[in-house]
Amino acid sequence: MKLIKAVRGTKDIIGEDALKYNYISEIAKQVFESYGCQFIKTPIFEETDLFKRGIGEATDVVEKEMYTFKDRGDRSITLRPENTASVVRSYLENAIYAKEDVSRFYYNGSMFRYERPQAGRQREFNQIGVEVLGEKSPILDAEIIAMGYKLLQKLGITDLEVRINCIGSNASRTEYRKKLLEYFTPMKEDLCEDCKNRLERNPLRVLDCKVDHDKMDGAPSIIDSLFEEERAHYEAVKKYLTIFGVPFVEDSGLVRGLDYYSSTVFEIVTNKLGSQGTVLGGGRYDNLLKQLGDKDIAAFGFASGVERIMMLLEDYPKKATDVYIAWLGENTLEKAMEITALLRENNLKVAVDYNSKGMKSHMKKADKLNTKYCVILGEDELAKNVVVLKNFETREQEEVSVENILMAIKGGK
Repeated sequence: MKLIKAVRGTKDIIGEDALKYNYISEIAKQVFESYGCQFIKTPIFEETDLFKRGIGEATDVVEKEMYTFKDRGDRSITLRPENTASVVRSYLENAIYAKEDVSRFYYNGSMFRYERPQAGRQREFNQIGVEVLGEKSPILDAEIIAMGYKLLQKLGITDLEVRINCIGSNASRTEYRKKLLEYFTPMKEDLCEDCKNRLERNPLRVLDCKVDHDKMDGAPSIIDSLFEEERAHYEAVKKYLTIFGVPFVEDSGLVRGLDYYSSTVFEIVTNKLGSQGTVLGGGRYDNLLKQLGDKDIAAFGFASGVERIMMLLEDYPKKATDVYIAWLGENTLEKAMEITALLRENNLKVAVDYNSKGMKSHMKKADKLNTKYCVILGEDELAKNVVVLKNFETREQEEVSVENILMAIKGGK
């Protein structure tokens, strides 16, 4: 019988990867909640029009990468390729704007894009992200960029560079498009096929091209097309990034790959991932709520690929088990189960084998589980109502009464 394997572009997260994934999720939760964000979970699939209208039909995501299908009701459904549009849909559908002035959400979950699988980029991938709706202040832009930077720092990721740009409003971009067309039209035949199409539909997408990147050096800067109010917003973002202690560089070619962005955009990159150097990115998307719900509500957010962070993560808790219970002799099994239950009730991660083993087999399994403590319970210990508590890090061991096991373990943690 043929073994069924995971679909190309998907990957099991197990073993050390699972420890990394859980650690990243826990640290992200701590950081996001410290900024007043609350968790949101949106459906894994949505009506296709949500992404067409939200992300933009001229983007690579919508044109080439979405997993779209007809359900049994003949409705066009798409597995979410990103989560911002879904969060906005939920915000509008549940009329959260009528209940609070500013809403801060964070999420963690699977996204789907039909791309060529490579290291750190799968067809099913996981994102953590933040969306803040209802605030237009440039201080928010700087604060959320600082949040993303702080998250990566707290995870121990180094060699980071924050890149920022301002891509203005619809009005200023209209003027900027004219300048881009004047610049790129004479070289149109030298552009890649994708860029030739982008030039007609949305010239800003040409700046996001990885194939013709060398042709962007002389392109006009959008900063020169910003209106006075937009320029003032951008200058304030830079000022508060400095106040928040976030080093940054300005990148006039940074536009991000989705059409809903306006004003501030940013990416945090590293040289440790080669050409796929972006670890986290986002920006302001004040137009998206107008497009999806006819609401004039400002918003700012970012997302980060968990798999990419996992590739960079070096220091993380490598223990899936706090305590291993080694029981010797049939008469000790019940007491071993009582101790197991006690420790688990006190939030310790405990492993125990239900089958009788010798001491050598127990020690081998405890080592394999990378546990910190081993509780050894034999016939002699049972008779004295004690256990031998072995610290696998120091290799020291001591005799502890059953009543004091918890205190001895907690005191040494």
